[in-house]
Amino acid sequence: MTSLQRWLTKAVPATPQERAAAVWSFGYFFALLAGYYVLRPLRDQMGIAGGIKALPWMFTATFVTLLVAQPLYGALVSRVTRARFIPVVYHFFVANLALFWLLLTAGVATVIVARVFFVWGQRVQLFAVAVFWSFMADLFTSEQGKRLFGFIGAGGTAGALVGPAVTIGLSVPLGPTNLLIAAIIFLETGCVVRLSA
Repeated sequence: MTSLQRWLTKAVPATPQERAAAVWSFGYFFALLAGYYVLRPLRDQMGIAGGIKALPWMFTATFVTLLVAQPLYGALVSRVTRARFIPVVYHFFVANLALFWLLLTAGVATVIVARVFFVWGQRVQLFAVAVFWSFMADLFTSEQGKRLFGFIGAGGTAGALVGPAVTIGLSVPLGPTNLLIAAIIFLETGCVVRLSA
């Protein structure tokens, strides 16, 4: 047994059969939250693009968007299998990020795009994390969850630390808009890791 295997045996309260899924789930949550925490400061910056007077309207738009999106999300979840639904959700988020990057890089209606990004960013956090934990609830039994969800949640905590570090380290050399590429990489990595779980 290698030292890494011995460490995993102590760190992950799992049977050998559960350990691989728990480690992949840790990596999935790590990538998901690292990507989100790269986006979060960008979202806040975009929220004040063009001045702070529009903030109350953007929070209202965020609320209305949630009211519209939640029933659509529920309808989609009830009709599509998990194996198809989860990749579709994350690829949809990545496609949105790529579109935002293109529009912001090209300088197309920058203030409007920034405000739409702010509203969109508020929803991504809710749906991305909800999709993750619903997948975990399907993947593990209640008894397994009691033992493994703490370890898996630590992956999200680690991602929440790495995401801001990436933002701080790359914001000057890349510029804020190009940080969207880092978020895309994290979200796509999370989707690939999820397929391995």
